[in-house]
Amino acid sequence: MAAYVIGVDVGYGNTKTAHTCFSSGVKKLPGKPPLATRVIETTDGFYAIGNGKVSVQKSKTEDESMRVLTMAAIAEELKKNGVTVADVYLGVGVPLTRMGAEKKSFMDYYLKNRRLIYKYEDVQYSVTLLSVDVFPQGYAGVVSFMKDFHKSALVIDIGSWTVDILPINEFVPDQTRCKSLPLGTITCMNEINEALRQNLGQEADETTIKEVMIYGTSDIPSEYLNIIKTGLSIYAANLMDQIRALNFNSDLTQFIFIGGGATIINHFLPEEDKKNALILDDVSINAKGYEGLIRHKMGGKS
Repeated sequence: MAAYVIGVDVGYGNTKTAHTCFSSGVKKLPGKPPLATRVIETTDGFYAIGNGKVSVQKSKTEDESMRVLTMAAIAEELKKNGVTVADVYLGVGVPLTRMGAEKKSFMDYYLKNRRLIYKYEDVQYSVTLLSVDVFPQGYAGVVSFMKDFHKSALVIDIGSWTVDILPINEFVPDQTRCKSLPLGTITCMNEINEALRQNLGQEADETTIKEVMIYGTSDIPSEYLNIIKTGLSIYAANLMDQIRALNFNSDLTQFIFIGGGATIINHFLPEEDKKNALILDDVSINAKGYEGLIRHKMGGKS
């Protein structure tokens, strides 16, 4: 049986693998739904995946949502290979600031059910977890890019709920100065919708705002587009102000922007503020990083 290395980055907003991204919503259904799209069936029942977001918790291991999302993510990766029965080396992550507190609980959470038998979109999957590795988010995503870093660098991982900051000096993470700021893209979207309500008496859905975040524009009416673009510009400027307030100097330290929110920096931060920045706006960067670290650990196998 073939073995697969699969990295899964379960965020509060989105769940990412090397090749897929879907919203981290999990809703248990009363019975089998008429459509099987993004539906997981386990011995506990049916779960709809991708509607809304998982609730913010003290730890993602408090309920089954993270496991169900991971099962869907594994199925998506196996589906691309035409495989339904597989051994898997799983890589997941937690913020570096919480590695000490959560690494073991994450490993225990996944390893208590090494054998996963379930249906995804009406196709049965049989997955055996050969191992589970827990890596620091952000750092895992940039390891393969560190050859391009300056001696003083700051990794800024912009997620849905938080912005995680990791200083790297002489290519070594400085764990004493790690920060997690409650300034994720959800806060930006909330501010934008407040501005839309005040000015137009209407709101924009998340998909519309994300389109402008990712591409810098949209074919929506100009009165909406202008307010959304202004809100994204304000968010980018405020984020830079918050980082500088922590005594990080963008003239002397290279800022490395990653995560789903990195596209906001790419499109809406003035060029003069990006002159010493590296923007890695691949939403799957952490998941790919987990896979790379597992393969390195295995000596390049699988």
